[in-house]
Amino acid sequence: MSPEPLPIDGARILESAHRLAFPRYPGTVGDARAIELVEQELRGAGLAVDRQEFSYDVRPAFRALRVLMVVCALLVAGAGLTAGGSPGLAAALLAAALLAGGAFLVWAPGLERLYRRDGPTRTANVEGRVVTGGQSAGEPRLRLVVLAHHDSKSQSLTLPWRVGLTLAALAGALTLAGVLIAAAAGAAPPPWLPPAAGLSAAAALLVLATLRNGNLSPGGVDNAGSVGVLLELARVLPGRTPAGVELVFLSPGAEEDHMVGAMRWLDRHAEELAALPVYALNLDGAGIPGRLTLLERYGLGRPFSPRLSALARQAAARLGIPVRGILMPPALGVDAIPFAHRGVECLTLASGSLGRAVLAIHSAGDRAEHLDREALVQAARLAAEVLLSVART
Repeated sequence: MSPEPLPIDGARILESAHRLAFPRYPGTVGDARAIELVEQELRGAGLAVDRQEFSYDVRPAFRALRVLMVVCALLVAGAGLTAGGSPGLAAALLAAALLAGGAFLVWAPGLERLYRRDGPTRTANVEGRVVTGGQSAGEPRLRLVVLAHHDSKSQSLTLPWRVGLTLAALAGALTLAGVLIAAAAGAAPPPWLPPAAGLSAAAALLVLATLRNGNLSPGGVDNAGSVGVLLELARVLPGRTPAGVELVFLSPGAEEDHMVGAMRWLDRHAEELAALPVYALNLDGAGIPGRLTLLERYGLGRPFSPRLSALARQAAARLGIPVRGILMPPALGVDAIPFAHRGVECLTLASGSLGRAVLAIHSAGDRAEHLDREALVQAARLAAEVLLSVART
């Protein structure tokens, strides 16, 4: 006999999302208001709540990123322009550009040093905890973390533009690499192709270097809907989870500033995360109509969590929820990345297909009206089933 389904309240999720859908870039008045709302909701769910404040300075990272993109643009343009007469020099310039850009695209752990110092931006992570089974359960045997960031941002280049330009830069660089390899093998590519490939990649990188963040986005899809799901799970999941499991409902700050909140939370809790088996489920961009999406790999194909991916697919089949797994495009960031770098399996659950809601992400048009009640319910049901599957084993 299968367990009784969790009483997921779609109207309550949507109501929470609408309450949170206002501009809330890290460190702003809106961000402080969002932190208060999340804290109140978690406390109302009967959890032990902790607000963990921190400050940071993201300016060194932004400066380093802009310099890196400009340098890569110059290198790849130089490679394209010299490929006809000096293929050896062109190959060296292109290799330097790919090596420099590759560290950013795969989010090398060493980059986290750029975010460790305190600074002018103040925000907070908010977490609610409970150990299932109460005092009779004793010490927990397992820790499950559910997270959804509460901040939002607008950008001078919206998400589709950012992804498109990144892919254009990669396509130009890889085309140039193919041309150089073909020339070394004795082929004769058209003389216009190397300069065109190099200059198109350089142009895309220079446009990306102009990217600026702002506080115009209400963040309905990114990420008020997911926070609504998190809060609903905080209300209904503790009573259905087997005894001896510590549930952590975490809403990190500063995800939109290169996942600083997740990094700070992981650093703060490093010892306790090493003491027990830990699995994490990240909710980001949930609530768009369409198939649920599992962000299963990132960078050059590194898996986030093979076990959680398998459990999510099995759970989706049981629930009759269509899902698809994808490789997260380069130059995008989610809070699962710092978790993976610290050896914590963390699967990200998103939803939807390309459409108006996705095109509006990181803009003033990312409103809560784009959220779909049934899509939010499906995200909550799948997330709960994955977490309960882990807890039962």
